[in-house]
Amino acid sequence: MSLQAQHIQLLENKGEVGIMGGGSYYHGDIASDKLFYQPNFGAFYKKQLNDYVGIRLTYEYIALGANDIQSANPYEYQRGLNFTRVSHDVSLMGEFYFLKFINGYKQYRFTPYLGFGVGAWKSISGSFKWTAPDGTMINQAAKTPRTYTFPINLGMKYNINGPWNIFGEATYRFTTSDRIDYMSDVYILHGFQGSSSGNDQYFSAKLGISYNLLKIYGPDKMKSPRKSFFKRNEQRTGNAYKKGFFGFLIRN
Repeated sequence: MSLQAQHIQLLENKGEVGIMGGGSYYHGDIASDKLFYQPNFGAFYKKQLNDYVGIRLTYEYIALGANDIQSANPYEYQRGLNFTRVSHDVSLMGEFYFLKFINGYKQYRFTPYLGFGVGAWKSISGSFKWTAPDGTMINQAAKTPRTYTFPINLGMKYNINGPWNIFGEATYRFTTSDRIDYMSDVYILHGFQGSSSGNDQYFSAKLGISYNLLKIYGPDKMKSPRKSFFKRNEQRTGNAYKKGFFGFLIRN
């Protein structure tokens, strides 16, 4: 056990990089009783501060969407709004391990983790559609200003081999905007308005693989002795020493 403890001290986790993919879901004014799956993917870099705490920078490509026609709410179904969004999401979070995590050790290869911080959401493209009772369709793609987010991230990580890990996590984001779905609580369109749900929210659930940036400390390698023409080249053969080529010049 003492030898194992000494070896653990020689291994330092300096950080982590990873990629991930999964689904994103929206909650707001349109079809508020349904979750609509959209694909998303991303990557992150984490700077590990100690055995339990790190700072993580994450980028995600987020797609969002919803459709009133699929709602079980009669008001929303009759309203008939739908929207789609494609956006960038960047966040900076503190990440905290619940358990000690050390690569390559069975007793320390799994941990849940929690993260929270701040971020920014920026729409790339999108559309907002409404079909009137007379069949008239309104289609607009007004831009939404850059929106700040407050993500909460919960995940689990498992070390599979060496520096390689697999993980699963879910990130819920509170936002500072009520126009991610183009429809605010006070906006009225042909007699219909949004819900009183407040600012829009969205979350993503994904699986991924990561690589720990490990630094291994150990004893310095012994330098090989330098040979000299005028010094004895002490190479042991059995119980005797052999002299170098010019060993006859050295006094015994």
